[in-house]
Amino acid sequence: MLRFAVLGHPVAHSLSPAMHRFALESLGLAGVYEALETPLEALPVRLGAVREGYRGVNLTLPLKEAALAHLDWVSPEAQRIGAVNTVLQVEGRLFGFNTDAPGFLEALKAGGSP
Repeated sequence: MLRFAVLGHPVAHSLSPAMHRFALESLGLAGVYEALETPLEALPVRLGAVREGYRGVNLTLPLKEAALAHLDWVSPEAQRIGAVNTVLQVEGRLFGFNTDAPGFLEALKAGGSP
């Protein structure tokens, strides 16, 4: 079973679990998506748990910047931005990406901005 989560503090209000659970169901994938309360000081331990039992997680502020120091690889775009919002776990290694910036740029294009 696939296991995903959003990490943040506070995170109980997040709509991510509902959206991602719907996506998993719609795709016919067996999986869970949780909201895990993660204060900044708990991030290293939480990412250790991600290495052992999650396929990936999403991060909220201020974890987006702090996570960089705990990842095995960070995409060049995320390095330039200085933040990751998506972490993928593959064979115990954590890979960081930033999908915020590309999503924002695509929204601008869709709205008619060049």
